[in-house]
Amino acid sequence: MFFNKPKAKYNIVNDIDDDVVNLFQIVLNRKDELIELFTMMPVHETLLRFWMVNTETDPMKSALRFLFLSNFTLYGKQDTINYGQRNAKLIGIENISKTFEFIKDVQFYCGDFRKFFVVVNNVDRDKTFVYADPPYLNTVHTYKMDDWTEQDYIDLLDTMVNFGSRFAMSEFDNPFILEQAKTRGLYVNVIGNRRSLENRNTEILITNYRQTKTFGFTQL
Repeated sequence: MFFNKPKAKYNIVNDIDDDVVNLFQIVLNRKDELIELFTMMPVHETLLRFWMVNTETDPMKSALRFLFLSNFTLYGKQDTINYGQRNAKLIGIENISKTFEFIKDVQFYCGDFRKFFVVVNNVDRDKTFVYADPPYLNTVHTYKMDDWTEQDYIDLLDTMVNFGSRFAMSEFDNPFILEQAKTRGLYVNVIGNRRSLENRNTEILITNYRQTKTFGFTQL
């Protein structure tokens, strides 16, 4: 979402996964070195098996590991190399430079959302927009954290409501999430269906404001 919307004057991005934030920092500060090493990095099963069970402490190697597992494995599941016509390495190299241009003036934070909202407490709420994209409830994911609980979603919604700015949160339309939105008087915008190998879900966007332009959304 962040890379596909117009940038605001000031942009602050938070992700609790330190692999994500580390990659952004490497792109910002060591872009050319990252491109060179990423270009030379071999793509084979031996390296995949090693990085499936081993992490890296060096920031550059950690960034390369994250790029390998994210870009060269089937569906990003980090267990099978995706062999096909798509040149993932060439696309990755091109995207590193594009990413640098987009994030060179962005501030990054790596932590729990509860702490993040304390850190940005002094922003102008009337001019601030918050977008939250948490792990979707009851879905399989590969984040480096325990699965989110229903309480985490309750805390997130309450934190954003109390923060006082406009906000939006992505989710699927499971009954618990819909009930939490209804309880707080929030708007539920249907984005559309998302289909995976296992199932099919309806993706929604929960907001604390009514859309003036629906952009293809259906409001409930």
